[in-house]
Amino acid sequence: MKERPLYGLLSLVVLLLSIIIVACQKDEEVVPEDTILPDIVLPQPPKRLSVDTVTDSSAIVTWEKSTDHSQVANYVVYQDSIEVFRDTITRYVAKSLEPETSYQFLVQATDKEGNTSKFSEELLVKTKAQDSVVRDSVSLDSLNPYSVLLLTPKLKVDSISATKAQLSWSTDSNLSSVNEFRLYQDSTMVTAQKETNYTVHDLIPESTYSFYVVAVDGRDKVTKPSNKVEVSTLPLEIMNDTLPPPAPVGLRSTNIDSNSIDLTWDAMADSLEIAAFGVYQDSILLGIVKDNLYQVKDLQPQRTYGFSVTAWDTKERESSFSEVLQLTTLPEEAKDTIVEAPLPPNNLEANEIGAESLSLQWQLPSDSLSVKEFRVFQDDAFIGYTTNTSYGVSSLSPITSYVFTVSLVTEEGKESSPSAPLSVLTEERTSQPIEESAPSAPVDISVSNVTSNAVELNWSVVEDSVAVSSFKVYQDGEFKLSVTNSSLTVTDLLPETVYQFSVRAVGENQLESDLSVVVEATTLAEVISPRDEEPPTSPKNISADEVTETTIGLSWEAATDNVAVSSYVIYQNGVEIADVTGTSFQATGLSSSTEYSFEVKAKDAAENISTTSEIIQITTLEEVIVDNTPPSIPQNLTVVKSTQTSISLSWGASTDDTAVTGYHIYQNNQNIASVQSTAFDISSLVPATTYRYKVTAYDAEGNESGQSLGVSVMTLPEELPETDKVLVFTKTAGFRHGSIEKGVVTFQALAQSNDFEVIRTENSGDFNTTNLSQYKVVVFLNTTGDILNNTQQAAFENYIQSGGSFMGVHAATDTEYDWPWYGQLVGAYFNGHPKIQEANLEVVNRNHSSTAHLMGNWSRTEEWYNFKDIYSGINPLIMLDESTYEGGTNGTYHPFSWYQEYDGGRVFYTAGGHSNSAYDEPDFRQHLLGGLFYCLER
Repeated sequence: MKERPLYGLLSLVVLLLSIIIVACQKDEEVVPEDTILPDIVLPQPPKRLSVDTVTDSSAIVTWEKSTDHSQVANYVVYQDSIEVFRDTITRYVAKSLEPETSYQFLVQATDKEGNTSKFSEELLVKTKAQDSVVRDSVSLDSLNPYSVLLLTPKLKVDSISATKAQLSWSTDSNLSSVNEFRLYQDSTMVTAQKETNYTVHDLIPESTYSFYVVAVDGRDKVTKPSNKVEVSTLPLEIMNDTLPPPAPVGLRSTNIDSNSIDLTWDAMADSLEIAAFGVYQDSILLGIVKDNLYQVKDLQPQRTYGFSVTAWDTKERESSFSEVLQLTTLPEEAKDTIVEAPLPPNNLEANEIGAESLSLQWQLPSDSLSVKEFRVFQDDAFIGYTTNTSYGVSSLSPITSYVFTVSLVTEEGKESSPSAPLSVLTEERTSQPIEESAPSAPVDISVSNVTSNAVELNWSVVEDSVAVSSFKVYQDGEFKLSVTNSSLTVTDLLPETVYQFSVRAVGENQLESDLSVVVEATTLAEVISPRDEEPPTSPKNISADEVTETTIGLSWEAATDNVAVSSYVIYQNGVEIADVTGTSFQATGLSSSTEYSFEVKAKDAAENISTTSEIIQITTLEEVIVDNTPPSIPQNLTVVKSTQTSISLSWGASTDDTAVTGYHIYQNNQNIASVQSTAFDISSLVPATTYRYKVTAYDAEGNESGQSLGVSVMTLPEELPETDKVLVFTKTAGFRHGSIEKGVVTFQALAQSNDFEVIRTENSGDFNTTNLSQYKVVVFLNTTGDILNNTQQAAFENYIQSGGSFMGVHAATDTEYDWPWYGQLVGAYFNGHPKIQEANLEVVNRNHSSTAHLMGNWSRTEEWYNFKDIYSGINPLIMLDESTYEGGTNGTYHPFSWYQEYDGGRVFYTAGGHSNSAYDEPDFRQHLLGGLFYCLER
């Protein structure tokens, strides 16, 4: 009787949890995924930037944590507009600073959704003096740990097996500027190479690894790390059952005319069990074929199309898309053209042959051949591609013969036949395996808490160089079980019995220790309770709760007992059918429209049985015939249209024995919508992403058909806005300033932090109409003398008249004295200068982006230019006060920086920038950036 309140309370808790779980599941089923709004709230900017410690070469910058409803992921620190640090901590140690030099620091916060806060307040830090430090120019690039020439690569996983992972990456940088890529596995570099793909071997099944990649420029500066990808290898036994096949390779055309294109691609290995190939035109499925050949018909003349192919295996798993092949049909009047295959590479040879790797090299069959890539084969199996005439092969076996061939693919997509085969025998492995040690045997084994049927064991681990992963426990010399803790309660023992126990340690290297010393334990005598001979009372008030055609639900009041009721025996038509512990039961498997009798008896732990309850007679309900026939499977599922963020589907109508009520649409095996029509538009999709769709039909009774044949479609790639390009021209025909290189690096750093691209040139030939049209701004950085001929001058005038912008720095006024148009464009000509000295500048216009950050007076050291032929159309921004220095010749009207709109384009000029130190001044750097923003119309 004492257990009844506790039992009722537990039953109530279980019932409430069940209701909550069902409600949550219904909520998950009702709310579509696309109604969940993304986190677009910006984090608060970090506050209270301060400097803790400043030396002659370092400074410690700290700040307060930001707040955001989504947890802040990183803090990004900028030193003089260059990103130098990204981490979760609120402290940055700036190193390798110059003595007596001012530095600007700003911090932003980013959250897990990629939202970035506004900049914090500016913190200016000036390092201390050091008499022994030799003042010299500092390369701005040396202050930035990352490359200013390259952009961060993007890493992805192509395929995963139990022991290897195939990775590839892309970069928006020019590959000719990349010295090598370095791939890291769990922060350890695994390869350095020029190629943009790599297969990692010798992984452990069912293990997780983290990878990222960096690009390295010619100065051995690396980019910021790419996105990290987590790879979980598969179990050995399911490796071949879960992976989709790899994407087809070698897609090319064999014939092109005005309205058709013949496509082919490389055959795939028999072990992949490929059943069919899907051919796509501009992301729309054209058809499914069994062979690696397909003819595309009904095309328009002189139109470019993009083609890709997927592979299907016998388990209906589709691979990812092959590389897209862009082809243009011929003009309608042109004759069909068959392009002959190019000649294969020649002189294939192997170098640096080791036990597990070697290097291949070959030559082009012709210097005039335009090659897109080379494809490398090992024992007739494709292993990789490269744009170079060399390739490194790894993961080979020692003392093994391999045959290699190489083919080439032209820019037109034509592939040659394989080269002459090269047979190579790998070397013998010379390294010796490292002998591993087993852990020490456990000590201090002891017994406690002994009962009639259980004992508790405890022991200690000897701390040595071998880590212990588990323990094996032995009872009477035989293995009992394995545990991970250093204690165990052994149960199911016999009373008054002597047992012997010992323990063995198992290391993480799976080597086992010797057995510990043996410990003995004798279980206690069993305590026998007096026999219970009193039966429970009989159950009362038996009733039927729920009756269907085939089931009857029974319930009754609980019986009582002098000890406790252990269970209830249910009788159907006088025959025992069940023994339950609760006070309810459902009889199943009954016949409809049939009468049944039920009675219940109570039983205790001593097998005492009560008298029977009252007998009840219940008749099941009459059978109701329902519609359980599903509609037919929808046919001809087709992609009607695909955009960057939407896909339109249509399909053929299904049939049903009553009527089709509607259709369920499945996206990547998730039900995303139900419609009554045979067409549906999906929106809010991600650009350049592959989706797979299937459709089912359902009727009014909820019967659902099987799924239609699936169709895969990739949304169109997002059209990213073009980055503004700036041409920095540094040619000199007279005096050459030593600060030119520092100025170029400064412009490159400003570009990296402010989303524009800098191209530096000293080639006057770049001043032609075609080349100049790609630039938003042309900067003359400390140019001198006559640097452009008449044709180049005309091209530059046309560039400005077409809306291009010009920015001049310092000696840009010491350029092209015999070109009057340029004299008015730049605004004045150089007319000598006194010695370098400090002077005061008066900011006369602070409403311009180049001067908004300055106060009314600006004091700095410079080589102060005097000017002649000052153009009347300029708008002065900063004036030079000749009373504050010696050698000025322009009097009260001595402009230092100005802007104007001239002959169709914007113009900005500053007379600063003579020495390296100018480009280390935060105010001057911001002055340059503001001038660029004016020319870029930002």
